[in-house]
This record gives sequence, structure tokens and C-alpha cells, in this order.
Amino acid sequence: MAFWNRKYKDSVFTDLFGTDKTGKENFLALYNALSGNDFKLKEVSLERKVIEQALYTTFNNDVSWEINGKLIVLVEHQSTVNGNMPLRCLEYVTRIYEGIVPIKQRYAEQVYKIPNPDFYVVYVGKKDQPLEQELRLSDAFYTKDSSKLELVVKIKNCSDSKLLPLAKSCDILRQYCRFIEIVELNFDKWHPKRSFQKAIEQAMEEGILVDYLDRKSREVRNMLCAQYSYKMDIAVKKEDAFQDGQEQKAIESARTMLSDNLSPEKVALYSGLPLEKVLELQKSITVEV
Repeated sequence: MAFWNRKYKDSVFTDLFGTDKTGKENFLALYNALSGNDFKLKEVSLERKVIEQALYTTFNNDVSWEINGKLIVLVEHQSTVNGNMPLRCLEYVTRIYEGIVPIKQRYAEQVYKIPNPDFYVVYVGKKDQPLEQELRLSDAFYTKDSSKLELVVKIKNCSDSKLLPLAKSCDILRQYCRFIEIVELNFDKWHPKRSFQKAIEQAMEEGILVDYLDRKSREVRNMLCAQYSYKMDIAVKKEDAFQDGQEQKAIESARTMLSDNLSPEKVALYSGLPLEKVLELQKSITVEV
């Protein structure tokens, strides 16, 4: 089932807190809740930072704004918290800096000032997670030493729109989280567009994101289609990778048993591989010897 529409690479999260005409206001409300600040829209300098999709080809559920000289990168997660997020954010922020610093200035003697970065993951998945946690780039290093390269991602659990204090302090986040709950409850993989439309209608009946959904119901439906198509594509690839790994383990086990002179029939039984595959392996081992 393919309903990917390349016109819609943003997620609803990216649009609501970035692209939409209310994106600046929504972002500031969310950032205040995440950081504990109380910035007012008229008092801050805000500029959105966007990486061209030709350069950054993964599905776009990231929001980046520069606020008063600080670069804020927000990432949404709807399934599990990704342990590789610090590495992804490093790649992401590097490309943002490439767009900020002119090429000639990178080789100049004088330091070219760049905004301080801060990274947040807004988690709205179903699995239990702490209310707050941090992921560090250094956790991925082979060994813990005195390496100076570090990147910290702050993860805020927003999976429950009713109980989480963060959602209570940020109404637009509360509404967004509730909208995602409604989408998940209505999702029908056999009739995705119909289920998304039903979710949009239910959300509006509940008073959730009414102005946004009234203005952009068609765009939101298409963004959801693209996003869920992407999620299913990733799930299929993960399953394929798992199957490939399991098959490789079975092949290695079969080769060991054949080397121990076990009959091909027993090797096929114990390894789960087809007898034809075991016979091919036996021939390859004979050739190697």
C-alpha cells in the first residue's frame, strides 16, 4: 500500500510548530514550556532554520528556530526514543551551520560567531519512558575518555496529554498530543485517508486544533498519509533487516554443523534452512577445502 505524496514531506508537528502561519507563536509557547522561560513574541528575535530536503532526505519531523542567538532543534518521536538521536542531531546541526557560515568565512582568521545549540526530543509514543531524560553523543563512543566532542539531547515525555505537567503548561502541545491520540485511535491501515479524515473531524468536535484543522484539513490529511507511509516503510525495513540477520545466523550455524560432518538433512532440520540451501553450503565448503 503506497500513498506517499512527495509534496508533503513535513509532519504535522513540523508544520504546526514551524511552517504554519502560527508556527512562530506555537514554537515559542512550546520552547517556553520546555526550557522554563517566559519569552514574549514581541520581545524576541525569531528566525526559522530549514535544511533543504535535497540535503537532508529523511522524513522531516524536525523543527529548528534561532531565538535571540540560540539555535533550538526540536525533534518529535512517536514510536520509541532513538538512542542514535545525538548523532542525528550532530548531523542536523552541522548542516544548519553550513547554511549559516559563508564558505569564505570558514577559512578566515577571525572567528565567525554561530548560535549556541540546544536539542529537545518531544516524545509522544506509547512505550513507557521517564518524564525527562538525556542522551549524550559520548555514550556512543567506543570508550569513555577525555574526548571534547559532546552533544546532549533532552527528552521530554509528552505521551499523555492529560497528566503531563509540560502539556498542561502549554495548551498548543496539549492539543497536539490529544490530536495524535485521536489519530492513533482511528487509524485504519486499509483505509488510511478515511481514518485520518475521521480523526480530523473528531478532533474539531472536541475543540482540538480547530482553527488549524479548519484551515488545513486536506494538507493535514496528506501529511498524515505521508508520515504513516514512511513509518510503515521503516517498519518493513526493520523487519527485513531482522530476517536477514536471522538467516545469516542460520547459515553460519549450518556451516558449523556441516563442518562437523552432520548430514545435510539434519542440518536443514536443526537450522531451519531449506535442504537445497544446505546442499549449496555443503558444496561451497567442499570447494573451500
